[in-house]
Amino acid sequence: MILAAAIAVAAIGAAGGGFTGSGTPRALSGAPGFYEWRFEAVRGPSPFDRIALHRLAPGPNPPQAPKAVLLFLPGTNMNGEVAPDDPHHNFAEYLASEGIDTWSLDYRTHFVPPDASEASLAELKDWTNALFESDIDAAADWVMSQTHRQKIFVAGFSRGGEFAYLYAARHPKDVAGLVILDSYMFDRPMATGKPERYATDVGGAHLTYDKRKTLMELVIRNPDGLAPIPKYKTARENLEHVLYDAGGLFGGHGGVSNALNGISDPVVLARVLVAFDRYWPAVQNYEAPFTPELKQALAQSGIPVIAFSSTNISPQWPGKVRASAQSTGYPAPLFKALDGWGHLDVLAGNQSESEVYAPTAKWIMQRAK
Repeated sequence: MILAAAIAVAAIGAAGGGFTGSGTPRALSGAPGFYEWRFEAVRGPSPFDRIALHRLAPGPNPPQAPKAVLLFLPGTNMNGEVAPDDPHHNFAEYLASEGIDTWSLDYRTHFVPPDASEASLAELKDWTNALFESDIDAAADWVMSQTHRQKIFVAGFSRGGEFAYLYAARHPKDVAGLVILDSYMFDRPMATGKPERYATDVGGAHLTYDKRKTLMELVIRNPDGLAPIPKYKTARENLEHVLYDAGGLFGGHGGVSNALNGISDPVVLARVLVAFDRYWPAVQNYEAPFTPELKQALAQSGIPVIAFSSTNISPQWPGKVRASAQSTGYPAPLFKALDGWGHLDVLAGNQSESEVYAPTAKWIMQRAK
């Protein structure tokens, strides 16, 4: 039994050692001349134990000596798929179009099917922050090996920003700079007690997963068509109110998005939201991943940071984003609060290109070596 266990562990380690290409590169319709390559890695024995990388760069042959390389870490329930295929509303695609070799990560959650049984979701009970950071480490190592870089830029949106800080704390010598999109280092668990289920569902008690999917598809197909909820005139208006009124961590009042007041286009947001993965490991909400030792390592790193914050989640939110941007010990982190914006508006709003994407690309290129 001991020998069998040792062989199994060795097999998992070998399987998780690298990525393999998946198919031919795909031309991006939103950015002519640019392509998407996809690479996948096995990280364990379960069909769910997979991660993947999407590389966006000029093609059809990938660049041999890119000036700057960035790894983008999406937020909760998000993945590295190109959605929408539009550099005006897609952070990664915009950076690629500006000459930055951009890679985006599919977490293990992207390989959990939406119809997974409750029994199979038990696998997620051990999907801790530390496990995801180890996946990010493997992805970053692969990116650096493929681009021949000793350091890369790391960007993160929402929970992906927290992962970016966590990766930087563990591997400060590998990070050329951090790009933080509406995120901060949570210094305490988001939930107390013990999780009641292995996974959280992107759908809710009222807007279930199926109803959520139907609403997004209606908005994409015919935004001015009839709304699923009769009190709204159109599908567009229905989604605007769903996003504006969402409570919980986001506090309502446009915390998720202020599309209701024109900050974002609900059709664009529907294309972003429909691509979300259904399940996320609940255990991560009950963890505080930043130990005093990791905070000290980050404070001594001196890693440059540029950070952007929405303002609608709560009056305290921008201050937390700013404070985390100062946590690396870099003397002059750049910080910008976006007045009247919600969480998703930072990532894919009507003015994200001019207020977030373009300043980020300029900042990266100034520091690229």
